[in-house]
Amino acid sequence: MGKYKTENVTLDNRLDESVRANFSRMVHAPYPVSEAVIFSAAENPDYFSNLLTAAGKEDYLIYLLNHPAKRTRSVTEDEAREFVTTWEKRLYHQRLRNAYYKSFGTYISAESKRHSAGDIYDEQGCKPSVGIHTEDFREVYLDHNSTTYLRPEVQTVMEDYAAGKYGFGNPGSTHPYGYLAMDYVIDSRIRIANCLNVPPKRVYFAGSGSQANNMAIKGIAFQYPDEKGHFITSKAEHASVLETMKYLEGIGFEVTYLDVDSDGIVNPDDVGRAVREDTRLVSIMTANNEIGSVNDIGRIGAVCRDHGVPFMTDAVQAFGKIPINPKESDISILTCSAHKIYGPKGIGAVYAEEGLSLVPLVHGGGQEFGMLSGTENVGHIVAFGKAAELAAAEMHEEHARLKQLQEYFLSEIGKIQPAYKLNGSAERRIPNNLSISFPGMDSGALVRSLGKAGICTAASSACASKNTETSHVLKAIGADAEHYGTIRFGLGLRTNKEDIHYVVRCLKEILLKLSY
Repeated sequence: MGKYKTENVTLDNRLDESVRANFSRMVHAPYPVSEAVIFSAAENPDYFSNLLTAAGKEDYLIYLLNHPAKRTRSVTEDEAREFVTTWEKRLYHQRLRNAYYKSFGTYISAESKRHSAGDIYDEQGCKPSVGIHTEDFREVYLDHNSTTYLRPEVQTVMEDYAAGKYGFGNPGSTHPYGYLAMDYVIDSRIRIANCLNVPPKRVYFAGSGSQANNMAIKGIAFQYPDEKGHFITSKAEHASVLETMKYLEGIGFEVTYLDVDSDGIVNPDDVGRAVREDTRLVSIMTANNEIGSVNDIGRIGAVCRDHGVPFMTDAVQAFGKIPINPKESDISILTCSAHKIYGPKGIGAVYAEEGLSLVPLVHGGGQEFGMLSGTENVGHIVAFGKAAELAAAEMHEEHARLKQLQEYFLSEIGKIQPAYKLNGSAERRIPNNLSISFPGMDSGALVRSLGKAGICTAASSACASKNTETSHVLKAIGADAEHYGTIRFGLGLRTNKEDIHYVVRCLKEILLKLSY
C-alpha cells in the first residue's frame, strides 16, 4: 500500500463496514479508515476539523489518518455511529448550500452591497433582507405558478429531438423529413385535444400563453375593424389579457372591466348584466395566477351562451391541474401553456370551437391552419404534448396530494403567525397555490430573505421584485397592501412535507427578524 499504509492503528470490528465507508467518503480518505480514526474524531473536534480541512492535501491527510488523536475517554459504538450519521447529514446540506450560493450568490450578495451604505431602503423602497443559519439547508422551489422545470420524461423528449430522433424536417415540406415532422406535430395536437375532449383540428399552437391570449382576443376584435364593439373582462385578469384590452380601447373598442369579490371571483350574474348588443367577447380566466381562485366558468359559459356571445377563458394556470371540458362549460376559446405543467417555455396553445373564426395574428406561410404563420417549433410542440398527457393522467392523484400539502402548509403557517390572511377562496382554488399576507411585513424583504435560505417564492405586493406597485389583483380584492406583505407559495411535483417543514422553520425565524 506504500504511503497509504496505516501505522499504530488497531483495526477491529465494532463498527459496521458501512459506517467506516461513509466516514471515509466524508474526509475524502484514499482508503478505508480505521475505527480508531472514527472514535478519535468523535471525541476530539479539533482532530476532526483537521481531517476535513486536509481534503486536497494528501500527505497531510494520510499523516492524520495514520496518527489518530489520543483519546481521553471511551466513546461508545452508538456514539460513534451517531457522530458519523450527524456529520454526514450536516456536510450533505453544507454541500447543497455551497452549490446554491455558487450558482446564485452573485444575485444574493448584490443586495448586501446596495445596503452597505446604511440606507435601510433600496431604490424600489424595499427594506433589506435578513439572513438565517440553517444546518439542514435545502433548495425549495415554491414558484410553480410562475414557471416549472422540465420533468424528466419531457426533458428526455427534448433531448431526443435535439439528437435527431424526431428528425429535423420542416413540417410544411413535401418530402419524408417534412412528413415525419408533421406527424409528430399532429400527434401532439391530438394529445392536447384529448386533455380537453375537443377536436384536434381546433387546437392551434402558439409561442406562449400570452401570445395565445393575444391571438384569441385580437382574432375576434379584428373581425370588426369598422364597427368596433364591446368586450367584457375582469379587473383580476393576467396582464396579457388586460394589456390587450387596453390596446383595443386605444383603437376604438369599448371594454367593461368587471369587479371581483373579496376572493377574486367573478359573479356570473355580473357578466350577464354587462352584455350588450355589440358585445364581441367575454374573457374571464379559469384560475387566477396570483391568488389561485377558480371562477365558475360553467355558469359564466352558460350566461354567454344564453346571450349568444363567445366566451373565452385563460386557462394557463388551470390546464393540467383541474378538469376542464370546453363543451360542457360552453367555452368558445381556451388558452394554455406548456411551462406551467413541466413543459418547455415558448410554446402555448389556443382552442377555438367549431364554427368560430379568428383573424390570424401573424400572416405568412399559413401554418397552424392559417392561424399563426411561421415554421412550427416541432421539439417544443412534441414536449408540450408529452407534458399535457402526463398532467392529465396524474391529475386526480396529484390534485389530492397537493391539496393535502396545501392544507398542511396553511395550518403550519397559522401556528407561527396566527394573524396571517389567505388571499383567494379557501374552497375554490387550484391545489398548488397559496397567497398569504403577513402583517407588518415588507414582501420584497421577505422574498429575498427566503431566497437566502434556498427558498424561492414570489411577492405580490409593493416592493415585489422588479415591480414598485401593488399587484392589480390585490387591489381588485381589496387587500390591505399597506399593512401586509404578500407572498405567493406555488407547490409542485417535487414538493413534499419535509420541504414544508423546512420552509415553516425558516419563515418563523425570518418573520421574527424582519419584525424588528
